[in-house]
Amino acid sequence: MNDVTEGVVVERGRFGRILTARIRPNVDLVEGIEAICAENDIACAEIRSCVGSVMDAVLEISGGENAREQLVKGPGLEIALTTGEVRPDEGGAPCARLFGLVANWNSDAFAGEFVRGRNLTFVTLELVLQEWLPE
Repeated sequence: MNDVTEGVVVERGRFGRILTARIRPNVDLVEGIEAICAENDIACAEIRSCVGSVMDAVLEISGGENAREQLVKGPGLEIALTTGEVRPDEGGAPCARLFGLVANWNSDAFAGEFVRGRNLTFVTLELVLQEWLPE
């Protein structure tokens, strides 16, 4: 193993169901995704699309020892781009990690990982998940 491949995990599996869902106002988007997965018995998933708005955004920038949180004030920040996945936590519950880009009314863009519990939907949020079934 070298510096480039350390920590790389290759997993076999196949894609399962595709789920479209709406997250209503005042629901945290990360917690909302986890609840949708739990309600539909989805342990692992890829987040294919996520469009909508959040009141304010709290994004984690960088990672590890250099991680910091950035507060982006709204109201009504548009989510312009997202990617992420859902994996089970140690207890088996769905745990989402969502990365994205939000833009304010001045077209300023901010990117990072959405911090759980701190990104409430503004109007609604439309979501497409694809279930992942590891072998």
